[in-house]
Amino acid sequence: VMPHAAELARWLQAQLGWIPIFDVQGADPNAAVWDASRYAASAFCAGIAVAMMVLPMSCAVMRQVFSQTPPGEKEAALALGATRWGMIRSVVLPFGRGGIIGGTMLGLGRALGETIAVLLIISPAFDVKVRILEVGTNTVSALIAGRFGDASKSQLSALLAAGFVLFLITLVVNTIAAIIVSRSRSGAGTDA
Repeated sequence: VMPHAAELARWLQAQLGWIPIFDVQGADPNAAVWDASRYAASAFCAGIAVAMMVLPMSCAVMRQVFSQTPPGEKEAALALGATRWGMIRSVVLPFGRGGIIGGTMLGLGRALGETIAVLLIISPAFDVKVRILEVGTNTVSALIAGRFGDASKSQLSALLAAGFVLFLITLVVNTIAAIIVSRSRSGAGTDA
């Protein structure tokens, strides 16, 4: 997958390189022979890999919720003259709103924890880069996984503090997701 992601990153630089976030310093996307390693270890490629790992679980949750839509409501919408898309928009999507939000937040929570995949793809660096196609970046979880074994006492304290901050971010995201899902219409508590 990474060679294809690197090709996509090169295309993005060629087409949108005038936008600073898509520019790669020192790389010519229009060169006859180009170096894939200039793009393959970037945050963009790591994001594609994490998305491919997270999307199946999110989609499975959403699909399960959509399949629990009461058939009577779907048939009633179709009997009243709604098209298939109209029935989906007016019955299935409102019924599954909690599942959509829950699946999305579940995927986001899993993406926050994909440490090893990101660590194996990116080239760890300690500078913040605003260009997503450039090699060399880091995430908090990858930083902890990559540096924990060799850390001195003060570095260990910093890594533990970073882990605590990551835990707090995950806790806030999951709490917000639980609140949103409980407020939205779900299949369990529909009125007849």
